[in-house]
Amino acid sequence: MTDLRIVPEEEPDEPERPTPLALRYYASELKRHREAAGLTQAQLADQIPYSKSMVSMIETAKRSPLDAREGDPVTSKFTEYCDEVLNTGGALGRILPLLENANEVYKSWFRPYANLEAEAVVIYSYEAQTVPGIFQTESYARAVLASGRPFMGDGEVDRQTTARMRRQQILFRDDPPTIFAVLEESVLRRPVGGRAVLKEQIARLVELALSPFVTMGVMPIEVTEHAGLDGSWCILDFADDDSLLYVEAGGAATMSTQAQDVRPMRQAFDVLCMQSMTPGASIDLLDTIAGEL
Repeated sequence: MTDLRIVPEEEPDEPERPTPLALRYYASELKRHREAAGLTQAQLADQIPYSKSMVSMIETAKRSPLDAREGDPVTSKFTEYCDEVLNTGGALGRILPLLENANEVYKSWFRPYANLEAEAVVIYSYEAQTVPGIFQTESYARAVLASGRPFMGDGEVDRQTTARMRRQQILFRDDPPTIFAVLEESVLRRPVGGRAVLKEQIARLVELALSPFVTMGVMPIEVTEHAGLDGSWCILDFADDDSLLYVEAGGAATMSTQAQDVRPMRQAFDVLCMQSMTPGASIDLLDTIAGEL
């Protein structure tokens, strides 16, 4: 696909109906994989038990690929056939959870990333403003969410905080993703929620940095010019060798799986890793900051 730009949109009246955004995402990926396989819509239809009309309607987001169901988990035989024939490595199947709006707590512009993050095998994260959400303590997350604009009520802050903590379940799986993170030193010194909250958050970061699946580097404040001056971003790698670039700003997000978008940001992340402190030195700095709080 080209850039998928996700902006806040009103939730549909029918909660089980896929959002137009999610359908367009699926449609664009189906078309991309079909064209990469060198097949026309008619040729794809000849290889699966669905008509050319069905393929066309799904590619134009006029019809959902989901099978009719009553309370069953989301399924799509159409997707299973297309993944196999187009040799996508399951890429289309990975999108299916995005098509189901079961009163999800995440904001519509963040929901696709949250679902895809749970499928990633490697996560690269550069953060210049706050501790990455997947690393945040509950108190830190609550302070960040409560400071947002427009202001959320206490109930919504509670819901969003719970959702953020739920995202972190991937860290406790038997096969957690490998995570490479670079954080600006200013992030670690900004007392979000107060000194006690920050101290607890620093302790959490040290715990994660010492785990075998997290490699963390700190970008010192005195490094005035580096590869991350344009802002924060994440890259997700999946088991089928696909990658996704995610950039978030101002209550909206951009995602892309195109190599011309992902490649330069991966190179920038590699440079950031070389410009930042080593993992050992970063842990020492975290301990120093905690001692100052």
